[in-house]
Amino acid sequence: MVARLRHTLLLVLLVGFAWTAHAAAYRVADITNVQLADRTCYTANPDGILSEEAVRRIDFILDTLRTGGYAEVAVVAVKEIASDDVFSFAIDLFSTWGVGREKGDNGLGILLVEGVHEIRFVTGDGLEGVLPDALCKRIQLQYMLPHFRVADYDAGLVAGVEAVARVLEGSEPLPAEESDEIELWLMLIYFLFPFGALVVMSLLRGRCPQCGRRKLQLMDQVVVGYNSFYKIVDDVYRCQKCGATVHKRRRDYYDNNHGGGSMGGPFIGGFGGGSFGGGSMGGGFGGGHFGGGGAGSRW
Repeated sequence: MVARLRHTLLLVLLVGFAWTAHAAAYRVADITNVQLADRTCYTANPDGILSEEAVRRIDFILDTLRTGGYAEVAVVAVKEIASDDVFSFAIDLFSTWGVGREKGDNGLGILLVEGVHEIRFVTGDGLEGVLPDALCKRIQLQYMLPHFRVADYDAGLVAGVEAVARVLEGSEPLPAEESDEIELWLMLIYFLFPFGALVVMSLLRGRCPQCGRRKLQLMDQVVVGYNSFYKIVDDVYRCQKCGATVHKRRRDYYDNNHGGGSMGGPFIGGFGGGSFGGGSMGGGFGGGHFGGGGAGSRW
């Protein structure tokens, strides 16, 4: 009888633990847009990953960037998300919040997911000229990951946000003596490796998985799903050698021509929607959207 009670109690505890872990995995709708309650808040920290002091420091920097007309930036730190794709989750989240000016898309979203050890930047079209993908990656590698590897999320996020602010305000975030080596390393990652991958993909793209011959011919393209940022396309191929039909799915991102994508430095302008001003009452972001810009890193 005692053994049975112990077994039942253990089972209840295990189920409760599994339920708690599942409940902690956030969907986009589960993460509260802190701007709606307080227009001076830019950091969502529902799991307490960051200290109150770090949140205050980050919010101060981001409020300065916004009121100075440089960009709208939002930061989210959570333990788990209900998705295996942190990139798509970040785009959905910060687009839902409308981070960035609607007609300039000058938004930056920073998402930290502690459970998968990933930091992700997503940028609006209007920031890609001053904060390109390679520079986002550079900030993560030099300023954030060294702290994240020792679980110092306060120092890592504050240092990363400070580096972003220096870039947006027009100063260089890396010491001159370190920049050459890092730029070379980034060039190898972002240019040489993708180029080689494209060459390999081009050789394999037309290869039939059934007979192994490069005889695939595109016969049809069918849209099987879509959202505000991309459509999912099913490319239908037929092998001219063995007659096999092959389906390959891909994401086709929309071309968001919202302007400002080629700017060479910070721009001045309002963010609309009564999003900031005196006091600390609720407001909201300016209605921006996100495409495919940004970078992600794991530690």
